[in-house]
Amino acid sequence: MTGEDMIDIREILVRIFSAIFLSMCTGSCMFVFWMALRKFFADKIRPKVYDLILKIILIAYYVPAGYLLVNIFFDNGYVFDFTGTIIKAFYAISLFWLAGAIATVLKFGERTFRIGREKERCFPCKMYVQKIFEDCKRELGIRRSIEVLQGYRIQIPMTAGILKPCVFLPVEDMEEEQLKTCIYHELTHYKKHDIFWNYIACLMVCIHWYCPWIRTVFRKNDEWSEVICDLSAIGYVGSAKRYFTTIFEMSQKSQGIKAYRAACLFESRDSLEQRIYYAMMYRKQKKIKYAAVIAMTVIFCGMSVTSILAASKGYQKAYTKWVQETEVEIEEPDDEEEERISYEEKTGVLGNDKSETIKKINFKKMDAMTLETYVKAGKRLRYKGLTPKRNENIEIFITSQKNFKGIKVGIIDSQNRIRYIQDRGRDLVEHRFKIEKEGKYDVFIEMEDKKDVKIVGMINIDDD
Repeated sequence: MTGEDMIDIREILVRIFSAIFLSMCTGSCMFVFWMALRKFFADKIRPKVYDLILKIILIAYYVPAGYLLVNIFFDNGYVFDFTGTIIKAFYAISLFWLAGAIATVLKFGERTFRIGREKERCFPCKMYVQKIFEDCKRELGIRRSIEVLQGYRIQIPMTAGILKPCVFLPVEDMEEEQLKTCIYHELTHYKKHDIFWNYIACLMVCIHWYCPWIRTVFRKNDEWSEVICDLSAIGYVGSAKRYFTTIFEMSQKSQGIKAYRAACLFESRDSLEQRIYYAMMYRKQKKIKYAAVIAMTVIFCGMSVTSILAASKGYQKAYTKWVQETEVEIEEPDDEEEERISYEEKTGVLGNDKSETIKKINFKKMDAMTLETYVKAGKRLRYKGLTPKRNENIEIFITSQKNFKGIKVGIIDSQNRIRYIQDRGRDLVEHRFKIEKEGKYDVFIEMEDKKDVKIVGMINIDDD
């Protein structure tokens, strides 16, 4: 692996974990606002609105909005750059993150595996159960084929699977109304794509496992999925009392298999109490107040955008300070006079592959022209008007506040032939081009960096 490849890999590492961290900040800020606004507006807003915003928050944990803002609008030349100390820190962060992510994936994976293993032990349901199941499907407008199984280890009804959805039911006989209640609930989960959103939430936890409140986001998503499902299923059952009586009776048997990849009729007694509370509150809800919906939407969007901008700008400032403070750790030569690096001159013909910025030079022999300018990414800076004599030297000195990712410096004669040197990984380039033939010459500077670079330097003609 070349040094250039290593630099690319390191930069990718820095950018990936910066994006992960900034997306965590974005999603977390939005979640805090959601919690506050939900308490403030309470039953003035339909629960579906709260659930929709919560799903948007889940997506925000994946979308690197903060990273894009920093990369596009707040890039000051330091952000996402790296020094030896920063790379070591990101190596440690990557190992720590990877260990936690693997542990979390294994934990969720084990539960998913248990569902698959349990499915193998299950068997097709009885004919009358299958008939009731198909009737409920038609009533909910579901046409897709969904497998319904029963198992001795299944204590509570649940739904699992995205590509091959399956509803699991207990073996014991239930009254028809109880059975319908369970089936309505599980099919409503399927219709609302709750299994898919459970997977999204699980993957979110695997990526952002280090965030202290990420499991709170996970639980809230699960709770509100159940609330929306309850409100919808009660409409088919017809009685909230009968609906929650069935759930409570099932809760007395909830000692069987559980997993986060399944949508269960019952999770815990605390969640059941909360579900009953929300169901009663929102069933009594009067006509929706559109002014409240608009107000909440505007406030939520405004606060979210502001927080994303603040987090992005804060990260840019903190990272810039980190780069500047760790740059001084580069070892300097002990000698008072730094050893001059000898470059191998290369030759060629000037191509038209880059756009140029042309500037005029007007100075006499032994005078020096100082430079302080920006070289745009992928562009060429060209200084015209040098007239050295034979055996004189065109001396070029270029430096920057940080190491060049790649710099090309050289001279152009009247025939468009070029002599140049290349360097990377240093913050200073100095070279003398000996003139063999008197005439007009230009000086050019090209940057291979992906962003604009500020340079300070000098162009001089001498006869040493």
